[in-house]
Amino acid sequence: MYVDGNPVGPGEIIQVKLPDGLVFPPTGEIRYMNLDSGINRPLPIESREPDGRLVRFKAEAIGNKPEGFYSVNVQALANAAPGDRTVTDGLAIGATTSKLSFRVSAPQPVERRVYGTVTAAGGVGSGSGFTSVRSQTSTYTITFAKPFASPPVVVAAAAQGSPTAIVTVAGVSQSSAVVYTASTSGTYAPLPFHFIAMGLAAPTA
Repeated sequence: MYVDGNPVGPGEIIQVKLPDGLVFPPTGEIRYMNLDSGINRPLPIESREPDGRLVRFKAEAIGNKPEGFYSVNVQALANAAPGDRTVTDGLAIGATTSKLSFRVSAPQPVERRVYGTVTAAGGVGSGSGFTSVRSQTSTYTITFAKPFASPPVVVAAAAQGSPTAIVTVAGVSQSSAVVYTASTSGTYAPLPFHFIAMGLAAPTA
């Protein structure tokens, strides 16, 4: 940050105003950074409006050429529509104001993992985020508590020491996976097994 006119001395109040849909969170942080000088330090917050849309902090000295910058945490609300936003007086130093522009991107999928153990009877042996049931002799259906954005990768292995156990992932959808268990003799048999499902899911609001 730099100024076109007179330098700003340390201790001047900088005010940041945010548009609808963006807030400075209660746990947010403001930092002053000057990478050439190895400076990266947090700054105390002078005040924050209850709705989080306006925050004030004291400036470091600001000269007529770029010598550092400020990092201000900004959080988009869960219901914030994607798009560009501009606040004409978004930045204020003393009586001088300047516009600030922001861009809110569409929420991006996040990686999620669901894992656990299914008992031979078909119940949940360990883990969370899923239910399970056995049908027929050794057909198990795992249902995820929250569907994935697309069918996840599912890997399963027997939860017992027999070298003859066979565990096959037969089908996977966004909300469930089907697993068969059998012995190497070709005989279907109920067996406990471990599994893990890894894929993309909608971000948590």
